[in-house]
Amino acid sequence: MSGKKDNSAPASPSVAHEEVTTLEVDAIDISYDDLFLYAACKDKYVRVWSKGDWQLVAELGETNSEPLTVHVGKDHVYATCERRVYMWQKGTWGMIGWFELSYHALTSALHGDYFYIGTREGRLLSIKKVTNETSSWQLHKSEITMIWSDGGVICSGTKKESPVVWSCGIDAAPAELAVLGKTDRGTAVMGNSKFVMVGLDSGDVNLWDRVGWNHVRTLESENGEPVAALWANDLYLVTSSAEGSLTIWDLKNSIQLGQIRKKGIKYGKVAPDHDLIYVASSEGLSVIGISLEGRALDLCKADDRIQDEHLLKTSPYDVLESVLSRQRQGDNHLQERHFSEAMEEYDSALQLLIDNVHALQAVPEEREKLTREISSRRSKASLRSKIEAIQSINKEIEQISDELELKGQTSRDEAEIDSLWSTAESAIRESRTLSEDNADDMLSYQLTYITDNLQSDLEAAKEKLTTYQRKVNQAIALTHGMENEWRWMEQRRTSLSERMSFLERTIRQLKKELANAESDSEVQEIIKGALDKHKHLHEQIGRILSASDDEPEPVLSSRDDALAAIHSLLRIIPKKRNAMLAISDHAKRLKELEGLTTALEEALESAKHHGLKEETRSIQNELESVASLNGAARAEKT
Repeated sequence: MSGKKDNSAPASPSVAHEEVTTLEVDAIDISYDDLFLYAACKDKYVRVWSKGDWQLVAELGETNSEPLTVHVGKDHVYATCERRVYMWQKGTWGMIGWFELSYHALTSALHGDYFYIGTREGRLLSIKKVTNETSSWQLHKSEITMIWSDGGVICSGTKKESPVVWSCGIDAAPAELAVLGKTDRGTAVMGNSKFVMVGLDSGDVNLWDRVGWNHVRTLESENGEPVAALWANDLYLVTSSAEGSLTIWDLKNSIQLGQIRKKGIKYGKVAPDHDLIYVASSEGLSVIGISLEGRALDLCKADDRIQDEHLLKTSPYDVLESVLSRQRQGDNHLQERHFSEAMEEYDSALQLLIDNVHALQAVPEEREKLTREISSRRSKASLRSKIEAIQSINKEIEQISDELELKGQTSRDEAEIDSLWSTAESAIRESRTLSEDNADDMLSYQLTYITDNLQSDLEAAKEKLTTYQRKVNQAIALTHGMENEWRWMEQRRTSLSERMSFLERTIRQLKKELANAESDSEVQEIIKGALDKHKHLHEQIGRILSASDDEPEPVLSSRDDALAAIHSLLRIIPKKRNAMLAISDHAKRLKELEGLTTALEEALESAKHHGLKEETRSIQNELESVASLNGAARAEKT
């Protein structure tokens, strides 16, 4: 099929295309380098073709499950599967091995020395290529289906949540930078040095700037087909849809250059390579050549033939009209408080003036006047945008201060607070510079004023947080010290009365600390938890000691039972005494005498308890008799 024209559907008049070849594989993901084209295939192999003659060079595998993504480094080829990442040597194509994943992978991105893997569990895995050192963080509540990173930030998304941009630091947990849309559900994410792009199921692509994370513009789809995949650099954007369309955008001018459609074909992952586009499709891996005005269109570099309809006008009046149109659009955005959009329009207007300087030589005064006016309006939009951003940040900081003052704690975790502090400090630095650069504008003084307030509020909030953290740490140290001392007492097997005394001391101390703690604060929660625990132990040990201190009840509580037992004992004693005297073993005889003595003492106690005077005298006589025998037995033993 090499060199065959694709006439299945008409292309845009601006960009022509030609189907170079179709490689008959069921491709899931695509990558390439200077020499080879790589595809992760559903049959558990990664295939490699030489670029130019499109001959199959190697089949890498077999993997234990379908490879989800394929990545190409300087010396190695990587394939991410559900529970493994495989690695092969480039050139020899031998498998080096694999490393196991702790979670179920769904997608991955490779940048520099790190893999970033999105998982079914909503966790992000970070894996260092050289050492396989792995970190993981819970970023989403549902499965991560899309991910992109350039080493500076990570953008991840799910089918149920809006995409989120995270900071990307070495050996540091990602911190949330921005949520890209409150209601948008992305189908694909991509980025370049200026924007992060989110493909939607409507076919549109939203562009978010990487400075303030504002929504800059939407590239609107003409067909409404859900975006299946995105590819972008700083110049161009290419989208694919499952309905069989590829759309090429000029990002500099936000214009659609062309669309390639093929009826009955489903497109998936897409990877432009200069004047070629590789796309996974339902009929195989398609290689498509693109051209403009009869010459190859290189998507990896700027092309002078691509011009906005307003650029390089021959008539100065056309240029001025276009500039004024952009200026009015910027004014409308400014009026509606859409400051980022206003700055975009003013920048476009200024760029028109720069690009058409030769055409405007005939109207130098008008050019200079427009440049001055638009620059002034652009500065005002920038100042107002920064004022709004500073006010928004200050509101968040005030909220944290109020929480710390009223509740003694904050609902935000440490990572969120660190991120806010960093954002505020960056905003303060940027605002100082912006104010100095626009010192002749009244708004610069307003920006300086609210920036001063932000800095003051930030320092106050930091101080409150430090005080709060110090109190929390003191409460934790106090309760941990008590717990350690309690464990020491248990290990030393101290008496219950000693433990009771310790608990009484700690309860008094904890009550005092609780009275001084602020209501609804974390310190109060810590102290109250420890106090409740110590009270519970105190009550338990108190019940145990109380039970052991109770006076035992007489063995025979009934008078009749006591009489019957005592009379039986007195009748059996003579026989028992004679039997003991017949025992030749002195130790055994002594033991029998001691047992009889104990029984008589118990009988005496019962007789006294029930007021049995006659029986009491009889038992006392028997005790004296047994005592004399006992003394004789002990003397005989010695």
